[in-house]
Amino acid sequence: MVDAASISFAPKIDTLPPQPLPASMEAEAQQEHTGTGTHPTNAEFCQAIFSDLSAGAASMVAAKSGDPTQGGWYPRPASELGQVCDSSANTYFNCASFRQADDGTWAARKELAVAYHALVLDDVGTKVAREAIPDIAPTWELETSPDNFQVGFKLNPPLQDASAVEQLQKRIAAAGLTDKGAGGMARWMRLPNGVNGKEKHRVDGQPFTCRLQAWNPDTGYSADVLGGLLAPNVTSASTKRSTKSKAGANSDLNWDVYQPSATENPVLTAFNANGLYKRQIEPGRHEVTCPWASEHTDALDTGTAYFEPSDEFPKGGFRCHHAHGDRYRLREVAEYFGLSASQVSNKPLIRVVQGELDGVVAAAESVLASQDGVFQAGGLIVKAALDARTGDYGLNALSEAEVTRILAKGAHWEKLDGRSGEWRRTDPPMRHVTVLHRGDHFERLRPVVGLARQPYYRADGSLTTASGYDPVSQRIGVFDGSKFPSVGTSRQDAEEALALIDELLAEFYFPSEADKAAAFAAILTAAVRPSFDLAPAFHVSAPASGSGKSYLCEVISGFAGPGTPARMSYPKTSDEATKAIMAVLLGAPAVIEFDDMDTDWLPHGSINRMLTSRSISKTATVSTTALVLGSGNNVEPIRDLARRVITIKLNTRSAMPGTIQYAGNPVAKLRAEREVYVSAALTIIEAWKCAGSPKTPVPPVASYDGPWAEHCRHPLIWMGLPDPASNLIQQMHADPDAETLKAMLAGWYKRYGDTVKTVRAILEDVGATTLHDAIEDLPGQQTGRINRSKLGWYFKKNMNRIVGGYMLEQVPTGERVAWKVVKVEGGEPASPPLPAPADALPENVAPEQMF
Repeated sequence: MVDAASISFAPKIDTLPPQPLPASMEAEAQQEHTGTGTHPTNAEFCQAIFSDLSAGAASMVAAKSGDPTQGGWYPRPASELGQVCDSSANTYFNCASFRQADDGTWAARKELAVAYHALVLDDVGTKVAREAIPDIAPTWELETSPDNFQVGFKLNPPLQDASAVEQLQKRIAAAGLTDKGAGGMARWMRLPNGVNGKEKHRVDGQPFTCRLQAWNPDTGYSADVLGGLLAPNVTSASTKRSTKSKAGANSDLNWDVYQPSATENPVLTAFNANGLYKRQIEPGRHEVTCPWASEHTDALDTGTAYFEPSDEFPKGGFRCHHAHGDRYRLREVAEYFGLSASQVSNKPLIRVVQGELDGVVAAAESVLASQDGVFQAGGLIVKAALDARTGDYGLNALSEAEVTRILAKGAHWEKLDGRSGEWRRTDPPMRHVTVLHRGDHFERLRPVVGLARQPYYRADGSLTTASGYDPVSQRIGVFDGSKFPSVGTSRQDAEEALALIDELLAEFYFPSEADKAAAFAAILTAAVRPSFDLAPAFHVSAPASGSGKSYLCEVISGFAGPGTPARMSYPKTSDEATKAIMAVLLGAPAVIEFDDMDTDWLPHGSINRMLTSRSISKTATVSTTALVLGSGNNVEPIRDLARRVITIKLNTRSAMPGTIQYAGNPVAKLRAEREVYVSAALTIIEAWKCAGSPKTPVPPVASYDGPWAEHCRHPLIWMGLPDPASNLIQQMHADPDAETLKAMLAGWYKRYGDTVKTVRAILEDVGATTLHDAIEDLPGQQTGRINRSKLGWYFKKNMNRIVGGYMLEQVPTGERVAWKVVKVEGGEPASPPLPAPADALPENVAPEQMF
């Protein structure tokens, strides 16, 4: 076995020695706006050093005028560098990248650090002797005061574990290359274009201007290689204790139980250390020099590659395309470098130590957290995976067996042999897997609330175009952001985008412009549904089959994702609804579609909560951020769902609607250029925001007046469309349940006035024929026989509700619950009068002003 620190390191062969700055361009390097490849601007510098930021992370900069020892720090994300860092000030960057705090602010605090991107040797030439630094090429060298330098090395890849950062810093400090007290993730260093305003460095009252002496932006090192090059005589054993630090993802794990894998695969470290590494061809695949190149024809140094371990090749692979390629494979490479099989596979090691159940489980969770696509959602261990049947990604809850297989592949497991006293290979113990799998709290698995199939908005309103896991929104972007055209921001851009989407709807038969506006709102909702917690459902209704209901749903759902929706029958009972909704939401689908409904939208509790709660909990907690669609002939949302579902009406006015053809084939057109159409939907929203987010006074819609209205309602009204929520508002005003309740209360008051009555007394009063008829019309009573229990429940649900000038009150008595109806002066009518039809409105009155 060969430790990285024990290899005889040689300088990296593809880097250049430090290049001094030409005198003719020295002054130009101090001007921020004149950056070039040799003399970068501060922005170009940050872009090169932080070229591999994690999703949701940002590099941080700061600037201080005058003497930098006075006053505090005001870190800002590097996206604001142009407004923050003037070259006449002291300008700084932080070596780490950071995520936003929970309150949406930015701060360079260690608990917010995501990764460490650069190791910088400070005070070289004054406190650190230049002769002590090995002759290797830095990424940059900056003179920050007379004869005092900062020498920086980009880390490729950056370090995400704070304990690994600390270990590297301690190793460098032990070699005498930096101050032993200068450690931690959040280290500030100077940018190349700026001044040193400290009083002791002023000359003739002017601050010292920082001078860039070397700039090699393509030069970077892994932490293991850099540690070996800078401090070859300092072993990692002297710094192992840092792995027990509380900071970092794995730093609190028991060292006796868990030994992490190397930051860089030891095979790559060995190629680097022996001067045989050339370049990265693509992630995980590298061009190297064959260790047996002397056997090649004419000793040609070509045609050799090493690829890192993957699912297909658990140990990795080595291939030389010369004649001896069949004789030299990865096994021979390992023997050449003196590496063991476990080093080659570069997996972490978990030892099953008796009495350390919690430590072993914590180590197992750490291994799970390092696997691609494995997360926690609602108390379950899940994996994001592509479903070949639907063509869409989903979140799949992992079984104990699946977790066991992942742990077996992701780590080496060992158990102490009592007889020999030696550690021997074993499988993950089921006892430990069960404790992990059935736990309801996870420390290391990243939480995920859902998937995004296209660019989406965070809670702060920023549009995210990056794929992968976003720690801010806790969503996984399962899309290629480069395929989506740039989003427009002008009114003209929005008008062109609206016209493009309108072409898809041109052949559908909307009986009113309000119905078409509702279809547009459904499309915008589909495009940005993961961006907010709550959104109404959409129901496509028609008087007959073949009117295009399902086809319109297919167009709408195409804006939500490339796969097919999760189609299901509308549940007939509340019990069935709870089971079905929980099961389908667990997979984080883009769309849930109740297709070809033969019943009204019955207000089952789980469906109500799905549309007005961000999550539903039972055996697990599931996110409700899915677009909900429905379609059916002459069916509608009723009672509680009347305010949760927007109806889109279609009417072909044809005796044979099934014969209608859609010559434009909107579904095929959308599938062929889905990214273009989604960007068009985003353009309408972005243009509205850039116009100042203007809002027309419209009736509020409970639960949906926040983010949904700001993304899918007001932008369309701004574009000149009728209020897309007008159909929903009409449904709320034309509440048949309120009319039924009004008839019952009016009949009650007519017969009894405000006399107190029990349910039993009312039902025994056989003379109340009119009242009995009204009671039989109440929900749950249409069975030919009045159910006393259901009637009492109905009274409790509707007590103190003012309808048509009447109110039902509960009156406590000594024996049982009693009721009375009181007349409320000036009480609200059961159903406010509807406005006149749009064609009867005066000129210049917009449809949204009807209410």
